[in-house]
Amino acid sequence: MEKPWLKWYDPGVPASINYPEKPLKDMFNQNAAANPDRPYLIFGDSTITYGEANRFARKLANSFLSLGIKKGDRVAIMSPNYPEYVIALEACYKIGAVAVPTNPMATVRELIHQFKDSGAICVVAWAGVADKAVQILQEQSAFLSHVIVFRAEKDKFQFSDRVIKYEDLLEGSKENEPDIKVSHKDLAMLQYTGGTTGVSKGCMLSNFNILSQAYQDHYWFRNSYADLPYLKTLCCMPLYHIYGFNTNININKVAGGCAILVTVPTIDHILDAIDMHEPNFYAAVPAMIFGLKEHPRTTSSKIRSIKGMICGSSPLAVEVMKRFEELSGATITEGYGLSETSNVLTCTPFGKRKPGSVGLPWPDIDIKIVDIATGKSEMPVGEPGELIARGPNIMSGYWNNEAETANAIRDGWLYTGDIAYMDEDGFFFIVDRKKDMILSSGFNVYPREIDEVIYELPQVFKTCAIGVPDEKRGESVKSFIVLNPGASLTEEEVLRHCRERLSAYKVPKYIEFIDELPLTPVGKPMRNELRKRELEKFKK
Repeated sequence: MEKPWLKWYDPGVPASINYPEKPLKDMFNQNAAANPDRPYLIFGDSTITYGEANRFARKLANSFLSLGIKKGDRVAIMSPNYPEYVIALEACYKIGAVAVPTNPMATVRELIHQFKDSGAICVVAWAGVADKAVQILQEQSAFLSHVIVFRAEKDKFQFSDRVIKYEDLLEGSKENEPDIKVSHKDLAMLQYTGGTTGVSKGCMLSNFNILSQAYQDHYWFRNSYADLPYLKTLCCMPLYHIYGFNTNININKVAGGCAILVTVPTIDHILDAIDMHEPNFYAAVPAMIFGLKEHPRTTSSKIRSIKGMICGSSPLAVEVMKRFEELSGATITEGYGLSETSNVLTCTPFGKRKPGSVGLPWPDIDIKIVDIATGKSEMPVGEPGELIARGPNIMSGYWNNEAETANAIRDGWLYTGDIAYMDEDGFFFIVDRKKDMILSSGFNVYPREIDEVIYELPQVFKTCAIGVPDEKRGESVKSFIVLNPGASLTEEEVLRHCRERLSAYKVPKYIEFIDELPLTPVGKPMRNELRKRELEKFKK
C-alpha cells in the first residue's frame, strides 16, 4: 500500500524496524547487566538502580512462584506511581505471569468485574487502596487467592498467609533469576479498556506487541535525547494507564534510561520533580501542560531540561502549545492510539506539524480510512471514514470475548471506531468518535456506564451523559436528566450517588435537569444532538 507519510519522517526514523523475538524480561536483564549502576527508578530523593531493581524483581518473582503463581496466571497490580508497581511488573515478566494493570481509584464493584473477567488470582496493591482488594478476597467475590500489600502502616492490616506484607515476602526470598521459559509470543499484559457498551474488556498484549511498541517509541523520539547520557522520563501519567506505562517504562526497555515517578501529579509536585531530577522527556496531557503554563514557579524552574514531549488524550490548544514551548524550549508532539494498540498508532514528527493533526503512522503501522457503512471501501484523500490499522503492536484480541474480538479485528485489521481522514501528505486528523467515549484528563469515560448508575435513582425517567469541552481536561462529563412526573431530585443527591459508585474521573462535573431529551425514532437519547447544542454554547 502507498505510504505518503514516510517522506515526512524525521531524520533517522526508519520505515521499518527489525524487532528482536525476545521476551520483555530479556530486555530488562540485558539493561541490568550492561548498566547495573544506572538509575532505573527515581522516587522523591531515592534512586533504584537497574541492578537493584533486577534483584528486587527476582525476589518478588520467586515469591510469586512460592505462592503457587505460575506462568500464564493473572496478577493484578493496583497502585499509583510507586516503584513497587514497576517491580511487580518486572516480576510478572520474569515468570510469564500476565500483568493486569488496575486503576487504584476503581470502586469495589468495578474491581470485582475486572478481577473476575481476568481471572486474577493475586493482587499486588499499595496499602492506601489495598483494603478494597482485601474485602474482595475475604468476601470471595472473585477468584483471588492472595493480596500482597506494600507500604502498609503498622497495624493497618491483619496479615496472614493470604494477606501478605510485601516487604516481609521479599525479605526471605531467593535472588536468582527464575528458570522459566518465556517466549516473545506469550501473553504479557491484559490492559483493560471500555467497549461500546461501557463494559470493560481486557486487551491481550503479547511480549512482542509491547516490545515492538518500545522500539517504535525509541526510534521516533530518540533525536530528542540522542546527545544526552541517557533518557530520563518524567512519569506523571499513571502507570496503570497504557499511555503512562508505554512512555515511561516500556520505552526504557530499548532506550535503557530511567523513569522519575510522580505519585500525585499536582503542578507543584511536577515542578518539584523537574527541579530535583531534571528530566529530558515528558509525556503529558493538556491539563498538565496548561497548569504548568499558568504556574508562577514554572519560569524559574528547570523546565528547560525537557527536550522532547508527547501530549495525548485530547487536542492541545495551539496557543497553549506555543506558550509552553517558549517556556521549556521543548518541541511538543501529539499522538493518537488505543489500549488495543499498546498505546501509539500515530504521532506528529518533530520537524513538521499541522494544527489539529494527530500526525503520521509509526514505522510498520499501516492505516486506512474506510467507509463507515461496510468498513470495506477505502475513502478518498480528505474524506472522513473509520480509521483501521494493522501492525506489530496491535493486540491479538479481547480476553475471553470472541464476539467483541471478531467485531474489532477483521482480516488482520483493527477497526478503531474512530472517524478520521488523511490529507494529501499522509497526516491524519481525528474527526469524531464512532463510539461515544469521553476523554477526560487522559481517561476513557463511557457514557452508558454513567447513565446506568444514574438510572438506579428511582426519580429518574431518562438520562444521557456526554462530553463537553474543558480547556484543562480536554472534556468533562455532563449528564442530562429528565425526572419522573412529580419526582424531586437535587444535583448534590445525584453527585453523591455517583461518587459512591464510580471512579472520581467518571463522576459528572455538570448536571442539567431538562423536560425532555432529543430521542431517535426507537427512543434512544441522541448524544450527538446534545453534544451539538453544548458545542454551540461553548462557541458563544
